[in-house]
Amino acid sequence: LTQSERPSLDGASNMAPHTGAALASPLHARSERRWSSLAYMMAVVVLALGGQSVTAVHDGVDITRDITCSPLANNTRIGQGDGCGSVAVASAEKCCSQCILNPCCLAFTYARGTCYFKNNTEGRGPSNGRISGTTSRPPPPPPPPTPSGPCATFNDPNCSWLFNPCLDSALPYHAMPFCDPARSIGDRAADMVGRMTLAEKIESLDNSAPAIAGLGTHPYQWWNEASTGLDVNPTRVPNGTTKFAYPITTGMSFNRSLWRATGNQIGREARALMNVGLSYSTFWAPVINLAREPRWGRNLETPGEDPYQVGEYAIQFTQGMQNSPDDPGHLQASACCKHYVLNSMEDTTEPDGENENRGSVDSNVTQQDLLDSYMVPFQACVEQGKVSGLMCSYNAVNGVPSCANTWLLDKVARGEWGFDGYITSDCDAIGDRAMQNAFPVPEEAVAASMAAGTDNDCGKTYGTHVGSALNKSLISEALIDTRLTMLWMVRLRLGHFDPIGPLDGIEPATTVCTPEAIDLSMQGTIQSAALLKNEGRALPLSLGGKGQVAVLGPNANYTLKTGYYGPRVPCGGKDWTALDAVKKYATNVVYAAGVPNATSSDESGIDTAVALATSADTVVLVVGTSLEWASEGHDATQINFTAAQSTLIDRTAAAAKKPIVLLLMTAVPLDISKQLGNPKIGAILHLGQPSVTVLGAAELLFGKVSPAGRTIQTVYPTAYQDEISIFDFNMRPGPSTFARPDCFDSTNPAACPRGTNPGRTHRFYTGTSVVPFGFGLSYTTWSYSVTAVSNGGQPIPPETSEDSTLSVQPIRLGAVQTLLEATAAAGRTFPASDMLKASVAVVQYSVNVTNTGTVDADDVVLGFIKPPGSGTNGVPIQSLFGFERVHVKAGETQTVYLYPSLMDFTQVGSDGHRSVVTGEYTISFGVSKTLTFGMGYVEHTIQTTI
Repeated sequence: LTQSERPSLDGASNMAPHTGAALASPLHARSERRWSSLAYMMAVVVLALGGQSVTAVHDGVDITRDITCSPLANNTRIGQGDGCGSVAVASAEKCCSQCILNPCCLAFTYARGTCYFKNNTEGRGPSNGRISGTTSRPPPPPPPPTPSGPCATFNDPNCSWLFNPCLDSALPYHAMPFCDPARSIGDRAADMVGRMTLAEKIESLDNSAPAIAGLGTHPYQWWNEASTGLDVNPTRVPNGTTKFAYPITTGMSFNRSLWRATGNQIGREARALMNVGLSYSTFWAPVINLAREPRWGRNLETPGEDPYQVGEYAIQFTQGMQNSPDDPGHLQASACCKHYVLNSMEDTTEPDGENENRGSVDSNVTQQDLLDSYMVPFQACVEQGKVSGLMCSYNAVNGVPSCANTWLLDKVARGEWGFDGYITSDCDAIGDRAMQNAFPVPEEAVAASMAAGTDNDCGKTYGTHVGSALNKSLISEALIDTRLTMLWMVRLRLGHFDPIGPLDGIEPATTVCTPEAIDLSMQGTIQSAALLKNEGRALPLSLGGKGQVAVLGPNANYTLKTGYYGPRVPCGGKDWTALDAVKKYATNVVYAAGVPNATSSDESGIDTAVALATSADTVVLVVGTSLEWASEGHDATQINFTAAQSTLIDRTAAAAKKPIVLLLMTAVPLDISKQLGNPKIGAILHLGQPSVTVLGAAELLFGKVSPAGRTIQTVYPTAYQDEISIFDFNMRPGPSTFARPDCFDSTNPAACPRGTNPGRTHRFYTGTSVVPFGFGLSYTTWSYSVTAVSNGGQPIPPETSEDSTLSVQPIRLGAVQTLLEATAAAGRTFPASDMLKASVAVVQYSVNVTNTGTVDADDVVLGFIKPPGSGTNGVPIQSLFGFERVHVKAGETQTVYLYPSLMDFTQVGSDGHRSVVTGEYTISFGVSKTLTFGMGYVEHTIQTTI
C-alpha cells in the first residue's frame, strides 16, 4: 500500500506526521516493507460499537494488541479529567479508535467534536450530549521471575534481567539483522525500532521499558544509581557491594587515578552482577554540578566547586566506569553525567516566605556565568569522558526548561560537543512545575522535550501523553523512532545483543567486595582528608599508646549512607564509623555522643562527654552535619555549627588535658573560624562525608599516612548566609534581585532589602574566606621551585628579582586569537575539541617538588592563573588550570609538569562572547596561606601580547 492508500484514523490530520521527507528514512522503509506481511497488512480490530466495526491501524503497525472498546454509552460520562489528553475527531467511533492508539487511555468521552482521553474509569454518571466508553486492555505479559539470588546459568531466560535473545540459535531473533554484530550499530538499532509496535515504542520511552515481543527482549530499567557504588536490592545481594566515599570527599584527593579506579570498580561490579541477572547496565552517575552554594542539599554528591577540577573528575570517573581493557569495543557499563545544567538547589523557604524548589525554579543566570562556570564540567564529560548518557535537570534555564532546551541538548551537547549517547530527564522533570510554566499543555511539553533531544523520560509523562501528542500532530512517529534509536544504540554498545565476549566472563565472586575493592574504597578517605590545623603536632596520635582515648560527638558513631546514592548494604554489612577508626589502633577507648545527632538541640548529654574528656589522655571530637541537615530534597539553612555542637566543642576542648583533635564530617562547608582560633583545639582534620570508608581515617590519625587532601569548597564566614539568597545563581559579585535572607517580613516580602552577591567560589568570592579553596597541610614540609618555557622554546627565568621577566619577550597569544576566530566563523559557542587538542601550549612549567621534612608523603600541586584585571569587571580573581598529585620520599625531589590551556588566556564577557586578554598574568603553584605552615608555594609572572 502507498501512503495515500493506508487507512486513516481521523482524516488528514492523522497523515501529517508521515508525509514528506520522513518517508525516506530507513526506519520508515522498514515500516513500508512490513506492509507486505499479511499479519501487519490489516491489523484490524473489530470494535463492538452498536453493530459497527472500526479499523484501528497506524502506519501498518498493530498497535492495538487486541484491545476492544465497550459499547458506547449515550449521554454518559465515564472517568475523571482528561489526564491522557484530547484530540479533535469527527465521531464517537473515531474517538474510541484514537483511545486505543493512546496506551494511557482507559476510558473516553466524545462531546462536540472533541475526544477526551481518561486514565481512569471512575465517576460514571449521566451527562447530556456526551458519549463515552471504556477499553478492555489485556494484562501485560508477566515479567521474568525475580530470583532470590544470582542466576544458575548465564543468560537464563527465566532469570536474567538482561536476557540476550541473539544467543539462542533456536529462537527466530538469532537471524534478524539487529543480532548481526557485523552490521553498524545504527543499522542494528534501526532494525530494532522497525520491529516494534507503536504501543511498544511509546512505552519504551519511559525509564521502565517493556518487553518487546518482536525482539524477544525482557523489560529494561534505565534508572540505576551508582554515585558511591551500586544501589542493588539487598535481598538479592545480601553481602552488599563496595561502598565508596561520597564525591565531596574523594574530590579532595585531586587524584585522577583514584577517580578513574573508583569508577572502574563500580563499573566492573555492575558488569559482574549484570552477568548473573542481578543488575541492569545504565547508571545515572556521576553528579557534576558545581558545589557553587554552601547551602545546597546535594553538595555531598559533587566533587567540588571548581569547573576545571569537577570536569577532570567527570572525565576520569566516566572513563573508568565505561571502559575496560578486556573489551575496548564495548561499554563495560553506561555512565550518565547529571544534572545538565544549573541544578544546584533543592527546596528552600526564606524567612520572608519566598520559596523555590528544584522542580519549579527558573535558574536565571548570565550567559557569562553559564559558559565559563556551569557548563564547563559537562563539556569535559562529553568531549573527553565520552560519556554515553546525559541527564537534563528539573529546572528551567533562563526561562526554558532544561529538558526542552534545544540549544543546550541539541545545538551544544550533540552539535558542538559531539555527544552520541542518550539523554534522560530527571525523574518527572517533563511534568514538573518548571515545565508546566513554559508548556501548560502536557502534549506540548512532550513535543518540546522530544524535539530538543530528550530520549528517555524518567517518569510517566511520555508514556501518558506521547500518543495524544502524536494524534494532535505535535510530533511524528519518525521523531519517536529517532529517540528510540538513541536508546537502542547505547544498549548495543553495551553488548546486550552481541556474541559472548570478555565482559561476560566477569564474575561477582572475584569482583564484588574483594579485599582489593575494599582497600580502594578506603583510599577515598586516606587520600582525600584535608588537614586544616595542626598546632604543636597534635596529629598524628601515638601508635601503641597506653593512654585512654575519648571519642566524642554526634558524628562519632554515625554512618551517613543511603541506598539512593549507592549501596544500601556495604561489603559484609559493616557500617564503619569514626569510633571504629580510632579503635583500629587504640585499645583503651571510651565514647559519648554528647549531642544525639548533628541537628539536635538537646544538650543533656554534654556533661557526660565533658566528664570523659576530663579524664581521657586524648580527645577526638567528631562533629559536622548529616543528611538531616542537608540532602536531596532540602537545602541547609545555616553554615555554622548548631548551638548544641558549639557548646559541646567549647566545653570538651576546655576540659581536656591537652588540645583536642577535631574530626569534621560535613558536606556543608561550616564556618570553623572559632575552632581555628581556639588554642585548646590542636588539630582539625576535614573528612567530607566518607560514609563507611571513614575507617580509612585511622591511617591518618595514627600517622601511617600523611594527609595530602585539599579543600574543594571555599569555607565562608557565617555572615555569607545573610548576604545572598540561594535563589541567586550568579557567580560574579554584584547586586541581587532577591531579598536578603535575614529579612523576616513575611507580610510584605517586597519591602525586604535586596541582597548583595559577594561572589561565589574561589574564582569570584570577594570576602575573606575562613578556609580558601585548595588548602591542606601535611605531616612533613615542602618547597617548590619552578622553571617556565615559552611556546617558542625560550626559557623564562625564575622570579629571582623584580626585573627578571623584563629581558624576556612577551608571550604571543596569536594562536589563541586564531582559535577564537575559527570558532566564531563556524557559528560555534565553544571551540572545537580537536582544534584544542592540536594546539601547542603557549607556556609550560616544570615544578620541582621537594620534601624538606622527615616523612615520606604525597603532595598535591595546584596551578592557578591570575589574569590581567583580576577581580574587576567580571574577571575571575583566579582560576585553577592544572593539578598533579605526587609521592615524594623525605629529602627527595620530584618534578611535575603543568601548563595553562589556550582558553585560560581568554575571558567570557558579559555578553557571552569569549575574547583574548593580553597583559600580565601571574601563575602560582600552591596556596599562599599554607606557606607559613611549611607547605610549598611559588609564583611567576609573564607578559603576553597578540
